[in-house]
Amino acid sequence: MNQTELKKLRKLLLEKRDDLTQVVKSKKERDLQDVEIGDEIDSASQSVEKEILFELTDNEKVMLDNIESALSRIEKGTFGKCESCGQKIAIPRLEALPWVRYCISCQAKTEKA
Repeated sequence: MNQTELKKLRKLLLEKRDDLTQVVKSKKERDLQDVEIGDEIDSASQSVEKEILFELTDNEKVMLDNIESALSRIEKGTFGKCESCGQKIAIPRLEALPWVRYCISCQAKTEKA
């Protein structure tokens, strides 16, 4: 991977991190503003909505962790290498999902296990 490709992927990671950070922040602010009004059915509905919101936030936190890990790998000079087999991860795969840790072959093996 050349320096131009690496800069481009780093920029993508930083943009995605900023977007996710903003989404999580907005959700937290919105959640704090919720005022519970209504009867038990309304309260139950709000509880379900909050559980879904927390689950989405958890998924976003996992994604943020993956992005931070990818940025760390760039700093260490190991970005773009599969953590399982050590082979280079294809550039098109990194352009689509710059936070991936495995090549397609190892990812498929991981998902089958």
